[in-house]
Amino acid sequence: MASDDTVDDMVAEAVLQLWSAAQTDFDPFEVPSEEWPANAVPVRDADIAVDTRLELDDVRASLERLDGLRLVLGGDAGTVSVVRVLPEDTPL
Repeated sequence: MASDDTVDDMVAEAVLQLWSAAQTDFDPFEVPSEEWPANAVPVRDADIAVDTRLELDDVRASLERLDGLRLVLGGDAGTVSVVRVLPEDTPL
């Protein structure tokens, strides 16, 4: 099994790609982060697991480690979702 750091890197990369692709009202790569709308389209944990080919439990554990550092989580009915990606220049 890969280390937590490796899994976190894989999950973070997948989240960035999936979350960016899910946004239909703006392009996160073209719009400054302070102009991102509050109602961005979330990305589900199951979609991240499929993209990374990791087990859902491993994805959820990684998302919990990354919450507040590189992304913001939400949830509904047992699903964990990434509701926002934090820009790299966000202070910790």
